[in-house]
Amino acid sequence: MSKLTDFATWFDSRMPTLKREWNRHMAQYYAPKNFNFWYFFGVLSMVVLVVQLVTGIWLLMSYQGSAEQAFASVEYIMRDVELGWIIRYAHSTGASAFFIVVYLHMFRGLLYGSYKAPRELVWIFGMTIYVALMAEAFLGYVLPWGQMSYWGAQVIISLFGAIPVVGEDIVQWIRGDYLISGITLNRFMSLHVVAMPIILLALVVMHIIALHDVGSNNPDGVSIKKHKDKDGNPIDGIPFYPYFVIHDLVPIVIFLFVFCAILFFMPEMGGYFLEHANFEIANSLKTPEHIAPVWYFTPFYSMLRAVPDKLGGFITMAAAIAILFVLPWLDRSPVRSIRYKGIVSRIAILVFAACFIILGYLGVKAPTPERTLLAQICTLLYFGYFIGIFFWTRMETTKPEPERITMDGGIGFWRSMGALLVVLLLVILPIKAVGSESGKSCGSIDCEPFEAELTHYPSLQKGAKLAVNYCMGCHSFKYSRWERVADDLNIPHQLMMDNMLFSGQKIGELMKIAMPAENAKAWFGAEPPDLTLVARARSPEWVYTYLKNFYADSSRPLGVNNKVFKDVGMPHALLDLQGLQECAPGPVKAANGGIKRDLLTGEDLLEDPCGRFNLVKSGTMNEAEYEEAVYDLVNFLTYVAEPMAEQRKHIGRWVLLFLLLLLVPVVLLNREYWKDIH
Repeated sequence: MSKLTDFATWFDSRMPTLKREWNRHMAQYYAPKNFNFWYFFGVLSMVVLVVQLVTGIWLLMSYQGSAEQAFASVEYIMRDVELGWIIRYAHSTGASAFFIVVYLHMFRGLLYGSYKAPRELVWIFGMTIYVALMAEAFLGYVLPWGQMSYWGAQVIISLFGAIPVVGEDIVQWIRGDYLISGITLNRFMSLHVVAMPIILLALVVMHIIALHDVGSNNPDGVSIKKHKDKDGNPIDGIPFYPYFVIHDLVPIVIFLFVFCAILFFMPEMGGYFLEHANFEIANSLKTPEHIAPVWYFTPFYSMLRAVPDKLGGFITMAAAIAILFVLPWLDRSPVRSIRYKGIVSRIAILVFAACFIILGYLGVKAPTPERTLLAQICTLLYFGYFIGIFFWTRMETTKPEPERITMDGGIGFWRSMGALLVVLLLVILPIKAVGSESGKSCGSIDCEPFEAELTHYPSLQKGAKLAVNYCMGCHSFKYSRWERVADDLNIPHQLMMDNMLFSGQKIGELMKIAMPAENAKAWFGAEPPDLTLVARARSPEWVYTYLKNFYADSSRPLGVNNKVFKDVGMPHALLDLQGLQECAPGPVKAANGGIKRDLLTGEDLLEDPCGRFNLVKSGTMNEAEYEEAVYDLVNFLTYVAEPMAEQRKHIGRWVLLFLLLLLVPVVLLNREYWKDIH
């Protein structure tokens, strides 16, 4: 122990700045006692920043920043790097988590007036962090080099072309080429992994320094520096270390529980965290049906689309961010906290929150006239909040601020829930009013239900056999390896080598086909797409329904069409198994899956010319056998799209159990430290 003390003394004598800064920002920094739920998101943003930095470094070790290798290197990380999928999912989940906690952190600033004097500089640094974070997220979004990465970048970069005179030159400068290419990807990688993290870290340090110079705000918005004890310390404050460090461990563990629940059990988050189109490699000749940026940019993207003129939309989007910087000088209220502001301010902030959420929702949906009108209204209300705050804060009647902080202040739990309910109603009702999704989930029909069984090895083995025999004549599975499939599906290596591998291939190689790409283009007009990730790019339900809905169509070059993929350009690969179907008039399906009926006669409507199928040429299987075969094939395609899915869930259960157990001592420790704080 004496040696450790001697070392500490020696170290402090040679670097006294470190101890001085520790005392200034931690041990002797007094923060208000009455921090509430909203004050957790600042420290949570720091946690996510660390997660992103650490996982980003590990991802960079295996990532290749070229147009030819970027997409494949991401799949290599997911499949061949030991537990690399955890790193990738942690980074992708962390990107969305970062914006969630930052948006909530910013909303807390709006609630309690954390932007008002003397904290204007704190707010400006915070907003600069937000802009830098948006730039960092956009640059990183392009790196997986999937379809939405490519086309999202195409849309965002092209916006700068709306700037008069110099716009096109700026676009070309950003791309580094006449088109988005490997050069663009390479420079984006450099900015994402080197330049922007340095800028972000510097801004975070400046944000914290500026905050600690003027002191933290609190839910009451009153200064704790007015009342001090005999030692000169604020009576209503306590040292950040150890009290708030211990206190913040509870929300950190809860946050990690939610974070890991998403990471291990729903990493795609319904296509919002990892978009389905991004499981297809970037293709400049194939435009996705609907292009939208990732969800955390969509409020501003909605504003852009709400304005018919491209330059006007760009200015509106830029102004929506820029106006946040001048908020400290727009709010003229004599009080800081929403607790003591008037009724107009309270209603306005609820409407503002609802409008921002609605704009975010509309940004990920295909535009319709009704949705565009709603986006225009919400855009006006968004700007109306910032313009109006200059006027109503000078006129509304406010409550008197307390002389000191209150430990039981606020509107209480039930009123908070009421405010949340109001925001939800303000979000849901307008969205319902502009209409739900139109069209069918699978082309001209709804997808049939499909539930994969990734531990049903006989089904997976039969599916692998069908994939090799019927799919790999044209399509490859070039991101998967024969050996991995054999091991996961309990297929002996020798058996797989004798019956599945093509001549000249080895068990450890990728599942490529012998057909040269140039021959495929000559024979089919284009190289058939790789099928490794088709179940993630499309969904297992889509693939399952697609394989069951081929029918005869003499107008098509290959004699078949598909109800799911209209005017499909490929033959019916399973024709000899299913046989050939032809269309026959059938009932018109209603939106709820039932049969539409004539309102006058009550009879079923039979107007759909392809409402059912007739079998005109038998296959080697009957209908039940064919459905089982298609199930096995799609079950295998679901497995090969994410071979670590079962391992992911297994590890996730243990991680969540550990975090639940960890929460107990953390809560007890927090209770022990805070038992005498009043």
